[in-house]
Amino acid sequence: MADRFIDQDETQIYGPHTSKHIRTWLIGLVKQYDPALEYVANQIDASTAAVKVAIDAARAKDAERRKGTLGKAPLLKAAKKLLGQFSLHLAVHDQGAVDRKVFFTKDGTATSVGAAVQEVLLVVKHIATMLAEPKSPVRDAAHWKARFEATAKALAPMAAAVEDARVERRSLTPEVEAARQVWLKVYCSAKPLVESLLRQVGRVEQMSLVFHDLAVPAGAKVKAPPTDAPAAPLTR
Repeated sequence: MADRFIDQDETQIYGPHTSKHIRTWLIGLVKQYDPALEYVANQIDASTAAVKVAIDAARAKDAERRKGTLGKAPLLKAAKKLLGQFSLHLAVHDQGAVDRKVFFTKDGTATSVGAAVQEVLLVVKHIATMLAEPKSPVRDAAHWKARFEATAKALAPMAAAVEDARVERRSLTPEVEAARQVWLKVYCSAKPLVESLLRQVGRVEQMSLVFHDLAVPAGAKVKAPPTDAPAAPLTR
């Protein structure tokens, strides 16, 4: 059985394992193979490094987005608090005087507002707009309108930063996959060469020692290189 899907993180295990053992076990067995073996080992190393660059860029953008969101968490918390306070303010009006769903459109409650900054900002801006209506039935509408407008202004940069990071992260995801596909082409193209050499020296059964994915059960997630491989180079 062999690993049928090699993900981007597994390239960082399989790639170095294979290039290392091509150099330490295979080069020198049949000198005519050596230039080709050195070439594929270098190609594996280069494509493995390219995948890592793409992964690191994607994860750095994720970390930046999380840091930006956490750094401005008090703003989001304050906005949610304002929504709760406004909901309580609506509750003191005479029954039927105010249609709560005009402000909290999902179910008339502040708890229906999502947790994401974009969701909160949308509701804050909507309430500010509704409070601007000349015949608003809400007591002290001007006061609440000013508070919601100020909150919307404060939240807007935070929402924009989160969205920018998300868009850029999505644009990096295809880059990771493209790098992985190049790596797969290089890695898989090395197998026939190594198999040919091992057949020459009568050790084809040792393919899985060089290409660890051949020894991994299908569907398994590999998190570390094997530790039980023989230390001595393959010999005739």
